[in-house]
Amino acid sequence: MIKIDTIITIPDKNFDYKKDWKEYCITNFVPENIDPLRIYNFSLMKKYGDGFFYLIFKKPNKGILNHIYQTFEEYEKSIPLRKEQKKIFNQNNIIYEISEPYEIHDKVLTKDQYEHLHSSSLVPLNIKIDIDLFLLEIEKYKEKFHRWGDKYKEYPRYAIPLVNLNGELNNTPEPACYPLDRWNFLQSNFQDSSKNFTDFVFNTSHFEKDKNLFETDFTKFTELMNLNSLKCLNPIKKYMVRSCILKWHSMGHFLPHFDTWHPTKWLRLWGTTNPEGMKLRYKVKGEKGVVENKLTGDFEKYEEIKNVEPGRLYLHDSLQWHDAFAFDDDVYQFFIALNVDSYEILEDLKC
Repeated sequence: MIKIDTIITIPDKNFDYKKDWKEYCITNFVPENIDPLRIYNFSLMKKYGDGFFYLIFKKPNKGILNHIYQTFEEYEKSIPLRKEQKKIFNQNNIIYEISEPYEIHDKVLTKDQYEHLHSSSLVPLNIKIDIDLFLLEIEKYKEKFHRWGDKYKEYPRYAIPLVNLNGELNNTPEPACYPLDRWNFLQSNFQDSSKNFTDFVFNTSHFEKDKNLFETDFTKFTELMNLNSLKCLNPIKKYMVRSCILKWHSMGHFLPHFDTWHPTKWLRLWGTTNPEGMKLRYKVKGEKGVVENKLTGDFEKYEEIKNVEPGRLYLHDSLQWHDAFAFDDDVYQFFIALNVDSYEILEDLKC
């Protein structure tokens, strides 16, 4: 892949948030449906995934456009379009600095590859955990579970890592048992507010080599991987990255969210010990409903997945908006992430 970075600095202007900087540029200089470079890049985003083209905002007035092309030929077509865009900004006394192109070798799945693998929201795999044995073995670790994250502690949500940063079970806090967007935000210097959180989340990319943690940064197995009931994970073990056992009691839930985006660097597997005691639901696209999405402000319709087998692992389309909630106690879930090298074996493991 070929990457090129463009730094745009707007003198004599200060912006508090990325969206304000972006809106100023779009409104005054590069409208989405008119600017040739943006039109060209949007066509590639639709084909490969929008995460190949992203903006990083640096306060108070600097934006870094990151454009990743799949081939040198696709990059070459962007060169004259970028030169024209540079003229527009320069004519308005805005600094527009273009880097030299360089290769990157991050392992990702393109949009087509991801969609081929996920033939439905939840794809059953030929991996099934012996639930009776698991429940006996996990009892030894009941005092080792962490609260999930630092928010919504009124709800009984707990987790214990299978794969974390150091292989230990006594980390306090344990980043593997947090929503990673929340964990990364807490490590920043931002004041804890919903507006700052939203701006932070949409100002990150897994292509950036910074201090933010992503699923693939977690590679150390904990002793739970030695449980006899989890030996069935051996075919996928070498691909496992951040993974946990979740334990929920009645009222434990996750609000509507998604866990990955195109292009993705990880895949998610999911299963539960008690499908009768919980629901996993996916958003119904294009339909209004009664579920409030607190991130978008919309009211949406979600439908549960039925006929889930206890102990069965499923390939979970975590790129879709989804939620989950328990209405029974001691509901365990297998929350497993794999790196993209697992692509072929997952194809083989489909039921």
